Amino acid sequence: MRRFMSVAVLALAVCLAAAGPASASPAAIGNGNGLEGVPGFDHVFVIIGENTDLSALNKHNAPYLLGTIKPESAWLTHYYAITHYSESNYVAMTSGTFTACEQADGSVASCHNNDPNLFQQLDQQFGSYQGAWTSWMESMPSPCFNASAGGDPTLNHYAPKHNPALIFDNVSGGYDVNGNQTPSAECNANDIAAGTTGPNDMSAFNSALSSGQGLSRFNLVVPNECEDAHDNCKPAGNPVLQFDSFLRQEVHAITTSPAWGPNDAIVVTFDEGTTKSPNHADKFGNGGNVAFAVISPLAVPGVYPTVYDHYSLLRTLEDGFGIGTHVGNAAQANAINVIWG
Repeated sequence: MRRFMSVAVLALAVCLAAAGPASASPAAIGNGNGLEGVPGFDHVFVIIGENTDLSALNKHNAPYLLGTIKPESAWLTHYYAITHYSESNYVAMTSGTFTACEQADGSVASCHNNDPNLFQQLDQQFGSYQGAWTSWMESMPSPCFNASAGGDPTLNHYAPKHNPALIFDNVSGGYDVNGNQTPSAECNANDIAAGTTGPNDMSAFNSALSSGQGLSRFNLVVPNECEDAHDNCKPAGNPVLQFDSFLRQEVHAITTSPAWGPNDAIVVTFDEGTTKSPNHADKFGNGGNVAFAVISPLAVPGVYPTVYDHYSLLRTLEDGFGIGTHVGNAAQANAINVIWG
């Protein structure tokens, strides 16, 4: 999340003073202007937690998120997940749609499709998949890995249902009639492990941040299931606090990276809540009111009550990268355009 300053960032002096001195900002990369009131982004970091309602956060289980990020970020109070369960939300926020198979957390080999998606859009916008996007997947054994791996006792539980690039054949390379994957060069290069399969290891991502090299324009940062608030891993008792600790580490790493610049943003949100949201329904149900923060030099810190959802996030990312064609339900969504200075 220190790509944190890429799509939803907390970057005021108070936050950085608590986290440590930031490196001098690099020159802007330059991608032209954004669209629909959204500024042009250089780097965006989207960090996703699991299964937590906004109302479930408190000073005991989320001291960093509420005590440091919230005061220094654009904080949305009426931001909603699309549905239940996990896979459908990850797919919805990257393609603007989802299927019944994905809504049921089906295997990637069962649910894969060829729908237009953000990864494909970024490839086209920047002329190549190289440097356009990276999915940083904690505890994934090897690039483009499409099966569950690791476990809670070893603090390295990887879940492919949280890895949306695997769903899209036009990105991942697709599957044969027997469900066997043929990974594309793009998938092998861009859908990568954030570290080793050791306990809670983000070393590859952190190394890229430290050097300022190897980061993409869009960075999807997905913790393993012991650090995303999903599983009750050791020390047992507070999964949300484990995600909060992950944010404390990674947001600081992003904002102090030599790659962090004036047009970067960090976005922190959750895939879904544990309850439904009666005022916000979708075809297969609704996913609950979840936290959403943007940390960025571009964003005006404050609390914003406007209603948005994962489709709004997708449209905002498209706009910020200068992509004027919106996929799926992002075409009908409102861009998050009230938070920018």
